[in-house]
Amino acid sequence: MKKEKLTPQTLRELAKDWGIDYQAHLIKAGLIDTIKTFCQKHAISQRKLASKIPGRTQDRISKIFSGQVGHMTIDKLVAIISALGIKVSLHAKAV
Repeated sequence: MKKEKLTPQTLRELAKDWGIDYQAHLIKAGLIDTIKTFCQKHAISQRKLASKIPGRTQDRISKIFSGQVGHMTIDKLVAIISALGIKVSLHAKAV
């Protein structure tokens, strides 16, 4: 049985192979980092954060904090950031 040789791929290539929008994933990751950093700096627990956002539970916030964001849209993350009083800015650049 002949073994296939694995070819290294970039994260962008892996995302494409898995059907993931790489740019959206990067935006989500950045927003989550902002949320987590703000909560740590201001001693806001996941439960307290969930109580600030209608329709969000501590369990859902926990999933966000652990990086499980496949179900989470950018606009929902922006709503969480807005509830914390953080300004969001997004810049696009044509290449």
